[in-house]
Amino acid sequence: MLAVDVNSVQTVADNHLNCESFTRTMALHHHIARHTKRYVGHITKYLYERDTIFSLLMVFLFIIIVKFIPLNLHVLDPMKLAIKDFDLNDIAYAKAGKADTTHFDTNIEIVNIGHIDRAEIAMLIEKISSMRPKVMGLDAYFEGPREAEKDSLLSAVFKRTKNLVTVSRFDQEHLHHKHEFELLSDYFDSSIQNRGYANLIGEEGGTIRMYSPFEKVHDKEYPSFTSSIIRLYNEKAYERLEKRHNEVEMINYTRRYSEQIKNYKVREYDDIMLDRIDSSIFKDKIVLLAYVSDNPFDVEDKKFTPMNENYAGKTTPDMNGIIVHANIISMVIENNYIRKVPEWVGWLVAIFIGWLHMSLFIRYYLENHIWFHLVAKIAQLFSAFFFAYLGFRLFDRYGVKLEMELTLVVIILAVDIIYFYEAIAVWMHKKFKFATVFTHHHHPAEGQPHGQEHTNTHEHH
Repeated sequence: MLAVDVNSVQTVADNHLNCESFTRTMALHHHIARHTKRYVGHITKYLYERDTIFSLLMVFLFIIIVKFIPLNLHVLDPMKLAIKDFDLNDIAYAKAGKADTTHFDTNIEIVNIGHIDRAEIAMLIEKISSMRPKVMGLDAYFEGPREAEKDSLLSAVFKRTKNLVTVSRFDQEHLHHKHEFELLSDYFDSSIQNRGYANLIGEEGGTIRMYSPFEKVHDKEYPSFTSSIIRLYNEKAYERLEKRHNEVEMINYTRRYSEQIKNYKVREYDDIMLDRIDSSIFKDKIVLLAYVSDNPFDVEDKKFTPMNENYAGKTTPDMNGIIVHANIISMVIENNYIRKVPEWVGWLVAIFIGWLHMSLFIRYYLENHIWFHLVAKIAQLFSAFFFAYLGFRLFDRYGVKLEMELTLVVIILAVDIIYFYEAIAVWMHKKFKFATVFTHHHHPAEGQPHGQEHTNTHEHH
């Protein structure tokens, strides 16, 4: 009888199965590679055609004309009003729950001063000062004299309180036109120890996304309200801020104060004056005194911020000014700045992505025109969602701001520019023998039956 080695037979069978599995895997890889190369070819076939490059240049020329040349076209006013105060990254603040899980900032305590008079402000400052805070910031502006006795009392308190920072204001007209800044006078100027301007960029009805930490006043650097507070509270954080040498900083909003979410502790005037709180809660803290309200219908001293839930077409301001200042202080102390990608990087991204899309659109425009509009709309929608999501994730997760709006505008304009460019290219071909791919392909006009389409061989130039 013939002896059979069972182990050898099993090994041969296993090797055979492995070979079949390897063959199937290689076939799948070849299939994927073939189709990938095919789809990539759809995009890159016209990539290096000068028509692709010239039509892309026409897109950017149109953008530059609309952006930088003051055309008085009232038909564009509704569109300008709709988009002028919108930023894609606002979604990260408004809808991503950025403040939902943020802890209290234990460095900052806020006191609501409501509508108390000057004598009551003086007594409140004295009371809080006795609790030994490291810094106090008063967000209240005093334009002129009132009752002499109360004014005298407040002036004396200002002179005694060395760790108090009060607000000043820039002349809005000068601030708007970027001339030499002028500070508006305050009635208690001669009594105040430390001051800082409270102006915020965009506060005249726009969304506050940035602020300036320092400004020049008569060739002397003058600090903002928040910078003055940080200088007295944390010298290292203040030095980091100075060394950044940024004329403006983006505000990284991490906390809010509303009916639903309270990321800052707010104390009431009566609770402090009637000793209803522990006297140690203010020790070595930053104490901010200002008007505060969590009522969404109370818009006194409230600003529009990216945390507004109605991030598009905002109607009601959402954040008290002192809460904006508190977010700035938290950002600087925690060294939690937003890293903004340089503008030129955004332009390079827009050029590259626009180039790829223009090549794809021209390919379908010339060779499969019946599918052109469908492919273009799908590509536009996919790209809009993808690049908006990419910018959103970079901003939300890593604190990196990459401007994607320009890229989206380029993709949207590309389709319409192709029609315009074709007309110019064909005219130049007839007039000056300009070589263009648009003279070698014919697609049916709108409404013309597809059977009347004639397509010639494409010539590369």
